Amino acid sequence: MFEGTIQKLDLDNRQAVVEDQEGREIVVRFTERANVEVVEPETVGLMGGELEDLQEGYQVELELNAKNEDGSYFCDSVTCIS
Repeated sequence: MFEGTIQKLDLDNRQAVVEDQEGREIVVRFTERANVEVVEPETVGLMGGELEDLQEGYQVELELNAKNEDGSYFCDSVTCIS
């Protein structure tokens, strides 16, 4: 798991730059089957979402998979925690 804030989001290429509290940044590439969960406004619980529901500035928990040759990570699951 990696927890941080989305700094840059590129939906066209299904990738994001996420920074943790210590200032470490990683690039993640969301898989086609990535599970996305976002906060439901009325209940403040989590609900299923789409990649397009994410925004820069959201705090997220990422389930990372294999590291790519370019240093980025595949991400199979992203949960919005703010």
